[in-house]
Amino acid sequence: MKRLLTGLLLGVVAGAAQAQAATGPLTVEDRVYPRPQSSAATDNRGDASPRDLSAQPQGGVMMLMQQMQQYEEELQRLQGQIEELRHELERGREAERARYVDLDTRINAVAEASLDQSATAQAAADATEQANGSGASGANGASPESDRAAYAAAREKLLARDFPEAGKAFEQYLSDYSQGQFRPFAHFWLGEIYRSQATPDRAGAMKQFQTVVDDYPDHSQVPAALYKLATLQAESGDTNRARVTLNRIVQQYEGTSEARLAQGMLDQLK
Repeated sequence: MKRLLTGLLLGVVAGAAQAQAATGPLTVEDRVYPRPQSSAATDNRGDASPRDLSAQPQGGVMMLMQQMQQYEEELQRLQGQIEELRHELERGREAERARYVDLDTRINAVAEASLDQSATAQAAADATEQANGSGASGANGASPESDRAAYAAAREKLLARDFPEAGKAFEQYLSDYSQGQFRPFAHFWLGEIYRSQATPDRAGAMKQFQTVVDDYPDHSQVPAALYKLATLQAESGDTNRARVTLNRIVQQYEGTSEARLAQGMLDQLK
């Protein structure tokens, strides 16, 4: 009996020694606060550890943060494209304003030159009148003074940019002074007024410029009238006639500003 009890005690002690060797030596804390069960034991029960539970929501947050970063990068890219388009639009507006300023400058230069020519013609008429004796009547019975005054009044309205009234005044001048010394200028400025209206009268303008070319072929306004004709022909879609008119300017009035402008328009119409 004693031998049996002794064998049982030795077996218990041996089993305890083996368990201690597997789990490590037990400390005082291990005795007071037992260690938690191993992950293998937990897995056998089918329960998830606290670390596994926290890993899932943390991964979702990381995914959302990555998506937000991608959206921010896409937004920055789109903003960059918008800035580029805005810059291009502003450059286009600046170029358009520059073209309008250049066009206005050229028109004013032509206007000033034409008005200077008309003033020169007026001075020549004054000299002729003084040589022939003042107070002589014109071919249509009108005095040179009234002829000059009527044209000067119309010209003043043109300089003041009162185009409707200037048009009426030039039309009245042409009606009243059939032999007026300033008729070529009156026809030319009527053509300019007609083509500059809110609704351009291209046909009326072309008629006035053509009158200058046909009725006064040696007048100083002929090159400018031809260039205006070519411009109106091109605007009307008749580019073939426009080329013919422009080539005429280049060949007949070589070296003039109208010839340079005509060559530039020819290059554009090619």
